[in-house]
Amino acid sequence: MRVGPGRSTNGKDDQFPAATMGRLIAVPHADEEILERLAANPRDGEALVALYENHEKRLKRAVTRWFGRDAGIRNRAINSILVSIARRAAEYDPQSMEPAAWLTRLADAEARRLRKTLVMPNSKGFRGRRSM
Repeated sequence: MRVGPGRSTNGKDDQFPAATMGRLIAVPHADEEILERLAANPRDGEALVALYENHEKRLKRAVTRWFGRDAGIRNRAINSILVSIARRAAEYDPQSMEPAAWLTRLADAEARRLRKTLVMPNSKGFRGRRSM
């Protein structure tokens, strides 16, 4: 039995279509599909949202490790990490590692890079509570 378009009664979605300005779109759920879409179009907003929803906790953990719990800094860092992932999605090789491992590695590297911009003298990066 279906409840709404693409939604089953157990709450699981299979390509649940989202309404956007009067049209239905298929939001990807599989990480490899998301990365393929981002490789083809790094500005694919639906793919970025799906990526964030699939890996929100993983991204927040990486950012919290480097920037602490300040929500403003964390959100700005997550946005930067998502942009970096979108730009580098074409580099993902499914033969070398799982998507989640690649995303974790890339998120951690980008958070580290952002953190370095915070601690460098005369840095124009955003300042966090741990900045020196």
